[in-house]
Amino acid sequence: MFSTADTPFLLGVVFLLIHELDAVQQGEWRFFFAWLRASDETKTRLFNAAHVPLLLPILANLATPSFQLGLDIFLIAHAGIHWALRHHPLITFNNGFSRIWIFGGALLGLAHAIVLVSA
Repeated sequence: MFSTADTPFLLGVVFLLIHELDAVQQGEWRFFFAWLRASDETKTRLFNAAHVPLLLPILANLATPSFQLGLDIFLIAHAGIHWALRHHPLITFNNGFSRIWIFGGALLGLAHAIVLVSA
């Protein structure tokens, strides 16, 4: 069962999931599958399907403290990668709505990591 201290973690997971929904709308698959000679429809389907093996471990390990810390670190690093790629022509998260989910997730990950390590 989750405690109040887990709220930043659970919100971080929600922010990550919303970011992934936004990633579909923003066409992030163009970046990840730029190398693939296939139709946009095929690339979109591959991008969506790739989330099954990515999201399954997250959902299966939500209550595992070591996994939570790893995901917190990922959320922070993920925001750093987005910041570093913010001028890349195939990355289109350059709006406030998209940045809320990316950088808000990082702040939630940081907050939760501090709570988790301090406990």
